[in-house]
Amino acid sequence: MKSWIKKRWYQSEIWDRRLQIKDMWSVPQNSTVLIHIGKSGGRTIKNGIQNATQNKDVYEVHIRKPIYRPDLKYIIIARNPISRVQSAFRWRYKWVVEEGKQRDRFHREYEVLVKYGTLNNLAEALYDEDGSINKMAQKDIRHIHHIREDISFYLAELLQKCLPEQIEAVLMQENLDEDIFKVFGYHNELTSHRNPDIESKSSLSDLGIKNLMHFFRQDYEILTKLYCWGKLDREVFFKVM
Repeated sequence: MKSWIKKRWYQSEIWDRRLQIKDMWSVPQNSTVLIHIGKSGGRTIKNGIQNATQNKDVYEVHIRKPIYRPDLKYIIIARNPISRVQSAFRWRYKWVVEEGKQRDRFHREYEVLVKYGTLNNLAEALYDEDGSINKMAQKDIRHIHHIREDISFYLAELLQKCLPEQIEAVLMQENLDEDIFKVFGYHNELTSHRNPDIESKSSLSDLGIKNLMHFFRQDYEILTKLYCWGKLDREVFFKVM
């Protein structure tokens, strides 16, 4: 059984834009594009894809915006926006600050993580007490890898052009095992483990949650649109909202 993933559009997160455009438009007609939104269970999804019962080629896009073409179909991997941000902060803090393996990978990411220390400190700083925007904090949060590339980064432009029937499926991290079986015909057995010390870095107060929900409101609007298109089950939609 050959893999669902025939080819990746890029191998590095730093690429030449001219090559990027050429590669995107070279995808064969009537292909399926897997939009892998970061920190939404991609490792588990790839395991499901590689063991899929179907025999089909999928072109994956990750850490970049997908193109729109009327002949393409799309599979989206997404997650509750707040849980996704918590996961992103947790793992970037681990790799960048605690282990230092990626300290210099992205400009100012290390400085931002050290400055705030926890996601909650950063979340509470996004807006001042009167509700006005804290420009510095809102600029800082966009320096964190995977938080910068939010759901709207991947889907806002695409869904302005895309027709509902072009979305083959939306797989939600909150319902991942069931969605993998429904789409790929594979019973997932992969589990992930979290470090409790890292987990505490991403816990949130009521104010932190409120601020993040407002800051990432476009992500919620996109999930609502997908629900209205019939791409999310009612139970899953209300779980993530």
